[in-house]
Amino acid sequence: MAHSDVIDEASLLAAAEQSSAYEGFVTYSFVVPELDALAVLETLDESAPRGYFENPSRKRAHAAGSPLSQWRGRGEDRFQCADKWLHELDAQLHCVGQRPRIIATFPFYPGSIDSGADARLFLPAWQVVTENDVTQVTLAEAATPGCAARLALRAEGFRKFAYRSTPPSPRAAVPTVLSEVGGAWFPSAVTRATELIKEGSFEKIVLTRAFDWRRNEPFSLYATLHRLRRGNPPCHTFLVDEPEGALVGATPETLLSLFDGSVRSESVAGTTRRGESASEDASLAEALLTSEKDLREHSAVTASILRRLRMVGVLAATSRHPELLRLGNVMHLRTPIEGTMPPDRRFLEVAGELHPTPAVGGKPRALALPFIPGFEPHDRGLYTGAVGWVGSDGLTGKLFVALRCARLRGAEARAFAGAGIVAGSDPAAESIETEMKLRTILEALI
Repeated sequence: MAHSDVIDEASLLAAAEQSSAYEGFVTYSFVVPELDALAVLETLDESAPRGYFENPSRKRAHAAGSPLSQWRGRGEDRFQCADKWLHELDAQLHCVGQRPRIIATFPFYPGSIDSGADARLFLPAWQVVTENDVTQVTLAEAATPGCAARLALRAEGFRKFAYRSTPPSPRAAVPTVLSEVGGAWFPSAVTRATELIKEGSFEKIVLTRAFDWRRNEPFSLYATLHRLRRGNPPCHTFLVDEPEGALVGATPETLLSLFDGSVRSESVAGTTRRGESASEDASLAEALLTSEKDLREHSAVTASILRRLRMVGVLAATSRHPELLRLGNVMHLRTPIEGTMPPDRRFLEVAGELHPTPAVGGKPRALALPFIPGFEPHDRGLYTGAVGWVGSDGLTGKLFVALRCARLRGAEARAFAGAGIVAGSDPAAESIETEMKLRTILEALI
């Protein structure tokens, strides 16, 4: 850094410290030589909670840790309560450079005062964001005497960041048989769900399965994430923390993205396997694009997302015809959805309206969701929940649907997969679909 830049940095930080009157937080955002966000997270190796999100194909990565201030909450109004806290936090920030991102996690179920998992927002003490080959670091300190000097010293550490290499242990083979939570419950549940659909209880319900893998040596969290991002470049590799362990995965689905007033979401529903040859792959793709059952399921998800966006005033939400989303071992039907955010709406307000979509819950939402706990013998936690980040101003953000993931805790891993059940669903076919989806995470675990 040039001498003039050092003086400017010092004066800007000193001014922010003084203007804070020693209340709230001082943050500092600055560009550094390109850093690997995951390697930074691995080198620092801090305790939970952390956040990590990366899409290799779009050259976007974000890692964060060390909460300085956080909110936790449950209940049907959790998105509104989270946004209220966010608004209050933003008023306490004294920023040099861009405003910080806030890590956000919302479990599948809203929970209640007496039960359920907490939703969480937190202001990280540090975060590294790389987009289009430019890396920006954002640091935060409590506004106390000397915080400007501390931020400047920490900034130098990131400008000269040194990675620590920690090669993982040799990868263990995936067991032929995993222990399924609840035993062989799934086929009969699919049969019962289709009966309820015939009776008019709901149009669609998503049922998920959980499988446990226990071994002698601990799973390697960071090596698994590295393997996931290498093997699934179109997906969003992620790490978020739960009380029961770290949830890692590579999801193909964005719940909501908001930048410069432009809203983006997507409908991802309808699945088939990848072929073993080019001709088989093309044949399976054609069959998926013309499958009455899959198109019906997909159109229901798309229509629901469009309707809910319009309910909160998102303007001109549009969708194209379904396209193929080709992943490593499965293909999905995908429809991009775009719109324009009204000036009086905030990111978490819209996200709360969308979550959970019919792709992970059911349709109609109010009729299908109450049935899920009676079917599933496991707790979803953050699986099928919404994870990502929101700008401290509440006007930008990105939340992903937590799919293709496993919860790691020492030498134990719990992997999840699900399928949408509609009229005509076959128990054997749905079982095969969930097992195909499981391969993404199981083959990445190290």
